[in-house]
Formats: sequence, structure tokens, C-alpha cells
Amino acid sequence: MKNVFTPILIAYTSCLIAQQAPQYSLYSLNPYALNPAYAGLENTLVATGAYRQQWSGLLGAPVTQHANAHMPLYVISSGIGLKVENDAIGAHRTTQAALSYSYSLELGRTTLLSAGVSAGYMQYSLDGDKLRAPEGTYNEPNFNHNDQFLPEGRVKASTTFFEAGIFLQAQKLQAGISMQPVFSPALTIGGTDALKIEPVRHYFFYSSYTFDVGRNLNIKPSVLAKTDITETQAEISVVFQWNENIFAGASFRGFGERAKDATVIMAGLRLSEKTTLAYAFDIPLSPLNSANRGSHELLLRYSLNRPIGAGKLPPVIYNPRFL
Repeated sequence: MKNVFTPILIAYTSCLIAQQAPQYSLYSLNPYALNPAYAGLENTLVATGAYRQQWSGLLGAPVTQHANAHMPLYVISSGIGLKVENDAIGAHRTTQAALSYSYSLELGRTTLLSAGVSAGYMQYSLDGDKLRAPEGTYNEPNFNHNDQFLPEGRVKASTTFFEAGIFLQAQKLQAGISMQPVFSPALTIGGTDALKIEPVRHYFFYSSYTFDVGRNLNIKPSVLAKTDITETQAEISVVFQWNENIFAGASFRGFGERAKDATVIMAGLRLSEKTTLAYAFDIPLSPLNSANRGSHELLLRYSLNRPIGAGKLPPVIYNPRFL
């Protein structure tokens, strides 16, 4: 039983960590986290930090921390960025950092098409002290899995990875497609094939449009679709913003019985001219809803709110008298 059960357990948990990209409910406030082509498109320095506790109350549930910053390089019509992410699921932990570069092409006075790439370094660790085998001995002070495949203590593996994306930004429309990763070698724990993890490529599609309703209110619907070709999940959100200071909204994630995940309630406000705070709560709809108390996500965003350097020249406005 031990020889059959353990490889199945390892294969299952390895597949889970490799194929599950971190989930973010406040994705519309942080497009750069999903697409390197967004770097610099806000024409100022932007820094964002996010903390997510998923499936609160469920032992070993995912906990994610993310931080990034990006800014434009006007002189070469480009943008650069840096992002760092830590994602823990049970005994698994993935920590990664990446640098991004994007190049923008003007398609009109108010439309930009940007292409971007990221190169980064990823470290994966497995904490054997959090694992339990059917025939293990776990009576203190004795700790033994009695299984040659399961490690005792923490083991690690590292690799490089590359990401890519394109992003279209108009006056009210945003749309982007990205791949994470485009390429990344397999991670092998302990220098053998006993535990081998191959990062699975994910595709992200994001789009939003802003409608102005009166002088002080605007409505921003958005959609995010994620797929690894085998499984696909979509999320639709609507955010109402009042006077550019206070916003609230909701979203629904997962269409179909297998993909149904959560309904999300979100709200936020500008703490100052440069700082925005947002919070989202996920109400679970999946079969896990009986075992958790929902998910919490907190996001803090800083924007310098002014061009860096000389900036771009304003569009030419011709005087009708001289046409």
C-alpha cells in the first residue's frame, strides 16, 4: 500500500502546485501582476502590494503576498517593472521575482499597443514536516514518514522563467493577453526524479471598458479568463466609482459546475491623492464552501500621479483659423 499510495500523493500535490496560478480578486486594479506589457502604461511610477488569504479556516489553504512597481521610459517609448510574489499552499511554497520590459507603439492619439516580456527566478520548497504518510510515526519526539519518497525537513529547487504579453490601451478600453510562463525548466527536488515539477503554461485574457455616467460616476465592467488549455475559468466584474474617490463592485468567478468558484464583493477608497486602499471578500460557491469561511484580499496602491522626466508632448490641437 505504501509504495502505491506515496507516488500518487506526490504526483497529485505536484500537479496541484504546478498548475494553480495565484488567484486575485482585485485584478482590475493590478493588471501588471498578470501582464508584463502593462509596465509603464500609466505614464507615472506605480507601486502595488497585495495580500490574499484564500479559503479562510481551511488547514493548508493558499496564502499569497505580491508586490510590484513599474514606470515608463519615455525616451525609448518603453516601460520597466519589477514584481515579487510568495505563494504558500500547505507544505508547498513558491517564491519568485521578475524584471519586465515593455515597448509601446502609438496607434492613434489615444491608443497604445504594448508588447512586454519578463525574466525571473523561481524557488520552490516542500516542507516535509507538514506531510503525513499512512504508515508514518509521528509521536513526539519520533518523526519518521517511513517512506523513501517523502522528505523530512525542508527541500528546495530553483529555476528561471520567462513571461510575455501584449496590451492594448485606449481612452476607455483596455485589453491584454499574456502567457505565464512562456518557458521554464522543470524543478527537480533532491537532484532525482522522485519529485519533479514542470511549471504549466497559463494564458490570461483581460479586458475592461469605462462608461461615464454623469459628472461624478463611472462604471467599469471587466473580464478575466485564465486557462492552461485543460481547464478554463472566467470572471466577470463590475465596479462603480464615485468622484474618483470611492468605489464598490462585485464579480462572479466560474461558469459551469466544474469551474464555479465564488461571488466577490469589493470596495475601496483613495486615502490621499496618491494612495488607494481596496478590499475584496470572496463568498465561496464551490464544494469547498462547507469547509471554509471565504477569502480575503487586501490591496494598497501608490501612484506618483505625475509624469517622470520630460514626459510625452501633448497632442497637437490645430486652430481652425489656420487650417
